[in-house]
Amino acid sequence: MAARRIVAIVLPQLACELVKQRGPVSPSGKAPLAVIVGGEEERRAALAARSEREAPAPVAVIDVVDDEARRYGVRPGQKVVEAAALVAHLAIHRVTFAEIDAALGRVAEVALGLGATAAIQLGEQGAPTRTGARAGRPGERAASAARSPWGDGPYDTVWLDITGASHLVGGEEALLGDLGERVAALGHRARLAIADGPRLAQALARFGAHADGAPGAEAPIAPPGKGALAIGPLPVQALPVEREVASFLVRLGVLRVEDLARLPRAQVAARLGPRTVEVMELLAGRDPVPLLPYEVPRLIEEEVLFDDPVESAESLLFVLRGMTSRIASRLAARGEACGRLNVAIAYDRSIARLRLGDRDDEVAAALLEDEERGPSLRFHVDMPVPLSDAGDLLRPLKAKLERIELAAPAVGVHLIASRIARARRVQLDLSRDRSVDPDSLPALLAELSAEIGAERVGVLEVADAHRPEARSRLVPVPDEAAAARTSAAARARAAAERAAAEQGAAGERAEGDDAPAPEPARLLAQPIPLGRVGRGAIVAVDRHLYAIERLAFVMRLDAVEWWTPTPASRDYARAWLVSGSPSGRAAPARLGELRAPRDGGSASSCGEAWIYVDRATGEAFLQGWCE
Repeated sequence: MAARRIVAIVLPQLACELVKQRGPVSPSGKAPLAVIVGGEEERRAALAARSEREAPAPVAVIDVVDDEARRYGVRPGQKVVEAAALVAHLAIHRVTFAEIDAALGRVAEVALGLGATAAIQLGEQGAPTRTGARAGRPGERAASAARSPWGDGPYDTVWLDITGASHLVGGEEALLGDLGERVAALGHRARLAIADGPRLAQALARFGAHADGAPGAEAPIAPPGKGALAIGPLPVQALPVEREVASFLVRLGVLRVEDLARLPRAQVAARLGPRTVEVMELLAGRDPVPLLPYEVPRLIEEEVLFDDPVESAESLLFVLRGMTSRIASRLAARGEACGRLNVAIAYDRSIARLRLGDRDDEVAAALLEDEERGPSLRFHVDMPVPLSDAGDLLRPLKAKLERIELAAPAVGVHLIASRIARARRVQLDLSRDRSVDPDSLPALLAELSAEIGAERVGVLEVADAHRPEARSRLVPVPDEAAAARTSAAARARAAAERAAAEQGAAGERAEGDDAPAPEPARLLAQPIPLGRVGRGAIVAVDRHLYAIERLAFVMRLDAVEWWTPTPASRDYARAWLVSGSPSGRAAPARLGELRAPRDGGSASSCGEAWIYVDRATGEAFLQGWCE
């Protein structure tokens, strides 16, 4: 039986990275950052009262700091007033547990492309799960729990079971390199390690040699069955013991895990408290804790809440660029693509009501009627073809957002990727660099749909109709999944019908029939009335006068669509239009693009028009132009 192999992905700066993804942390963008991990109720209350937002309470405790704040002496566990006394320009922000859970879920979703099972929490045999720890005790030592390295937090680790899967990517070292690139694409800095169990791997990732940022340090990999030897050089804080116990051991001179392992087991067990069994198992190199599999949501959602309202489209595009990049990474791990992006931009409640309160139009009423979510701008962008690249997803959003004016400052953005489908895979070829990229057309279609509307973008389809204007129609781009479901019998039947039609047409030509009727090269959107026409008649087209030099009958349609209230009976003809008199005066510049007539037309001819005469009224209409 293969040894169990677990990867631990530790994100030490997760809370700070989530804040930076919202936008600049300060007007200068270079201020040191401190983060308070708060509850969802606190965050929702701050969002609802954004217009009268106050600074965090002085009694609040800092949970996470970035490297810049650490250089100034700010440490986790300090009160806000103490940290502000050290650094006057310290930026302090809040992050909720829900935001942290969502970020860990994104990392787990991306990691699933390299392993069988990903988890963001351990099973019952390990440390208490976050759900159980939080339930029934809201607000009880929330900040302290978030800072504790064991028990209730911190929630900065994702585990991946790679048992029997590392050889598919070239070994465990190559797997860690690939996994690190995928996590970095989400905007996170990660510490990685591999061991026989989740807690062993987490200890190596948190306290290994690479954790100090030493140059050239590689991610630690514990050989199978050598977990106890791998964690021996680590400090005793790497074990799941309380802070007080770890401090007591350090005062006794027990600095490393291997020092603790050499002590008598009875004396060690008396000092470790309620986690004695877990610690003794780890000292022996055993870590049988199961992983609770992470359930991947069907819809991909990204949400960013701003501490300071945003009023410019550039700032929103900056945030959307990061959101689409994370969505693209998750789609790539799934092997899927997105067909629609739903966007909701939350407005500042007070300013939105102030600006929209006096308006009585439907737009203002729709924005103000949602009392639970508050006023927001909602729109969606449809992709004619499902897309998965980050740049392709951003382009239609940018085109849509540039034409939208915000009614109030934005305090958050919610992005949902729906209509998930299997990603299209284009076979590689040797001429890809020298020919047109086949992946560029879907992105162009999506951008055009956002610019001019999805109903105006599609492909032309030949229709079975007698009237020339009805023989083609614009249909949406066919979905590859729907096209794949088309049965082979239906395709064979269509091919047989086309072959029979071609054979019948060939037989008719063989019998000496005339050639098929010519078709117009360009049809007008609306036919132009010409009145009654004949050879030498003067007609007005686009405020210019022309003479009909010659008419050539083409075909007759009798009672077309007779089952409708307005059946059509028409005579179609080709008309040679000339400007002025037939003496050959110069043609107006507007007709310079029209081709000269063929088949013996005069030198003064300007173009061949496609007209029809309504047999019921005798009136003629200009419908298009011929080549």
